Amino acid sequence: MIITIGRQYGSGGREIGEKLAKRLDYAYYDTMILEKTAKESGISRELIMRYDEQLRDKWMAGLASGSGTGSADHLPLALRVVLAQFEVIRKIGQSGSAVIVGRCADYVLRERKDVLSVFIHADRERRADRVSARNQISLEEAKKRIKNTDKHRAAYYNCYTEKIWGSAESYHLCIDSGRFGIDGAVDYLETCIRQLRQV
Repeated sequence: MIITIGRQYGSGGREIGEKLAKRLDYAYYDTMILEKTAKESGISRELIMRYDEQLRDKWMAGLASGSGTGSADHLPLALRVVLAQFEVIRKIGQSGSAVIVGRCADYVLRERKDVLSVFIHADRERRADRVSARNQISLEEAKKRIKNTDKHRAAYYNCYTEKIWGSAESYHLCIDSGRFGIDGAVDYLETCIRQLRQV
């Protein structure tokens, strides 16, 4: 079974994914997808990182406004990077049970019946507290970082999928980690997954 996790910044989605993978003895994939993409596509790691979510957001903003930011100079390579990542995710899906965080994995694997797509969210105050403590920054700076990161993630997801980032209709399950807590969310997901295995 494959579990895909989308998440708001600061919601603990990555930690939930890591703990869930360990508990279920599943493979775990997050930023290492970028490394695998570079290795398998022949595109350098530096370019992969350069064309990650933030630059893609700039390209999409330029495309929407009609400015040169989103012109043909960036489009071919940006799409090459995205398609290479999607291919890596498909291969991961064929290699056995896994938890995959981010990278539109829910969309890439949407035709599979053994996928559970999850979105982790929490209220902004809880997320700001978490981001502030983790990065040792002020709450004001944490809120700015949350706003910018969520904006980038939404733009990336909405551009390369046929769905809306964070919308309940885009996922099988949405969990408020502020309400359940990190471990509570993991417990709940584990229960859901074990039930789905019996269906």
